[in-house]
Amino acid sequence: MGNVKTSHNGPRKKYTKAQFHRDRMQALGVITGVAIALVAVASYFFIIRPLLDPKTEETAGTPQTVTMQKGPAPSEAESVADTNDSSGQPAAVTEPAQTDPGLAGSPAETSVTSAKETEKTHKEAEGHKLEVKDGITYVDGIMIVNKTYSLPPTYAPGLDPEAEEAFNKMANDAWGQGLSLFICSGFRSYREQEMLYNGYAEQRGVEEADRVSSRAGHSEHQSGLCMDINTTDFSFANTKEAVWLANNCADYGFIIRFPLGKESITGYTYEPWHIRYVGLKAAKEIYEQDICLEEYLNVTSDYKNSKDQNGN
Repeated sequence: MGNVKTSHNGPRKKYTKAQFHRDRMQALGVITGVAIALVAVASYFFIIRPLLDPKTEETAGTPQTVTMQKGPAPSEAESVADTNDSSGQPAAVTEPAQTDPGLAGSPAETSVTSAKETEKTHKEAEGHKLEVKDGITYVDGIMIVNKTYSLPPTYAPGLDPEAEEAFNKMANDAWGQGLSLFICSGFRSYREQEMLYNGYAEQRGVEEADRVSSRAGHSEHQSGLCMDINTTDFSFANTKEAVWLANNCADYGFIIRFPLGKESITGYTYEPWHIRYVGLKAAKEIYEQDICLEEYLNVTSDYKNSKDQNGN
């Protein structure tokens, strides 16, 4: 019949239930051993070690501080608490500790004790020349109109010729670069502003109206020195015209009157379309320093400080 090849390995044995049970128990034993080891290590570092280290117990729960030395004299040192959080608020700064002469060597520290000791009274236009002519306020020769300073109800000069000429030159140069700039709102009388503001207040409430509009007598539009360009819709901020205007209007004597990030100072929301004529020198200095007109003249913009809004 010929030669028949046979396998030297024989038939494969079946994997029995007993073997499966044995292997499973061995695997569980290994896992259990590793888990016990991890628990032991964690217990040492987080429970046993802190109890053995007195320094850890003393500092537990104490906020970290960074001490900044401004000079060789200890009295000039400032303690800055590192309390910055996810909101981006700056670290709290406390005054240097004061030592009672009768307790020399005492480690006692003091912080700001009361609002009255730290409150600083703002002096309007400090370091600048402030003068009032015919009910109109000027600081260093620049007319200032905001929530603090108002214009007389009868003041109605129309659009300022110098400001209009400067705008026409700017618009012509922008046109040469393929951009279109035009005035959608220029001079506005006291009465017109009164009706506009009252409409906002009726629709949105006084608080919201004060953020986006001026009360009668407090609008720069009545000065004849400001203009709204192209539109008063916030979509203007994303246009090429708005970018060009922000970067170049200072070369013609204008500023973005209510810039982004200065809302708490100007008292108004960001308005990329609202420009104000202040002259070449002031405009370039304001632009280069990245400040608003209130900062430049060191004045406030708050109805609480306004004479006509407080019965004075």
